[in-house]
Amino acid sequence: MLNKKKADPTIQSAPITLQPNDTKIYIACPYERRLLSQLVKGQTSRKSLDSIIGTTNTPEYIRRLRERGLGIVTHKAHGLNRDGRRVWWGIYSLDDADKARVLNALGAQYE
Repeated sequence: MLNKKKADPTIQSAPITLQPNDTKIYIACPYERRLLSQLVKGQTSRKSLDSIIGTTNTPEYIRRLRERGLGIVTHKAHGLNRDGRRVWWGIYSLDDADKARVLNALGAQYE
């Protein structure tokens, strides 16, 4: 009997390294599409991205996209948590040089 498993987007994305002058972007799964759709709009915190893309491991998807040649910048935001302790969190943004490439990969809906 065949074992029919649902597709797992966490293992479907094979790393593909782009050349710096390559204009194509490979979007491996819906998580990456939603992540890029948000980053095109502007910088976004890791916590917000987790909610938007529907996962709790945004840094892994950021890593995969970076391995494929995308310029995604991490800024550190500092503050206090509910217990008054100093904490920091990541704010991600898309490198300006890659914004046109991402818009092209996402298609006409973002023009």
